[in-house]
Amino acid sequence: MNRSIPSLVAGTALGLILVAYMVTYQLRFTEVAVVRTFGRATEQDVRREPGLYFKWPWPIQRVSFYDRRIQLTVTTGEEAPTRDNKNVIVTTAVGWRVDDPYTFSIRCADMADAQSKLQTRVRNDQKTVLSRYDFANLVSTDESELRYDRLEQEILEAVRPAARELYGIRVESVGIEKLALPQRITETVFEAMKKERQAVADQYISEGESMAKQIEDTAESIAGTILAFADRKAAEIVAEGERRAAQYNAIFRQDPGLAEFLLAISNLTKVLKERTTIVVDGASPPFDQLLDTGGAGGPSAASGTLDSQAPVLAPTPQMMESTR
Repeated sequence: MNRSIPSLVAGTALGLILVAYMVTYQLRFTEVAVVRTFGRATEQDVRREPGLYFKWPWPIQRVSFYDRRIQLTVTTGEEAPTRDNKNVIVTTAVGWRVDDPYTFSIRCADMADAQSKLQTRVRNDQKTVLSRYDFANLVSTDESELRYDRLEQEILEAVRPAARELYGIRVESVGIEKLALPQRITETVFEAMKKERQAVADQYISEGESMAKQIEDTAESIAGTILAFADRKAAEIVAEGERRAAQYNAIFRQDPGLAEFLLAISNLTKVLKERTTIVVDGASPPFDQLLDTGGAGGPSAASGTLDSQAPVLAPTPQMMESTR
């Protein structure tokens, strides 16, 4: 008898736990539930608030749980024509959640079934929306032509009402995950893009060459102006030099002796640039100008000693003017 009491208590506890499991269920905050009675349910059989609930045991009632968090579904890539009859392969990512558990429980067997039906719906609406856009709105080097945001918004607006009405699903977002081109038109598209880029490059090259020609012409014009000014200035300087040389020559022709004297003095200053002692023939010009002369006005000796520190006269413009 003593041994049967613990077994009886354990059996009773196990039975109570089994009964509690059969007549209760727990709803988490990430879930919604639909209670079916003999396989049928109504709007009142939907449970949204988390907590512990009672139910009739199976087979009277059965509870279906659905995750109400946002689900992410990616459609498989499928060809779709654009308005200008160029096919593209678009892969779309869809964010959705269970919004009407009652409708969802009737139209969808489970979450995987709902995902499959939503993919089919998105692909159909996606083709319809793509047919209203040109290929350049999807693939272009000019950002102003791209219409991805508008395209995604139109797909969302097309899918959302139908998904809510048919499946009890709320579509939160639609985004183009991937864009590809069919193999048969990829080379054609790339070739067209190359030609477009080459045309732009040729335009830039032409503009650069035009600018370079303008800069070169401007530089040549400025150089010609500078050279003409320099030539004119040089001609003026040469003319002034010739005019003054003619004046000096006219003065020298009036007194050839003075001209010889000034020329000798000029040569002497070039020879005696530093302190130098030389022995020369005193009668040789231009050194004859530095020797003392006798009473007869000629040189007093056949030779003499010159000191480079002796004062030397050099012809100056003032001397030239004073001889006029």
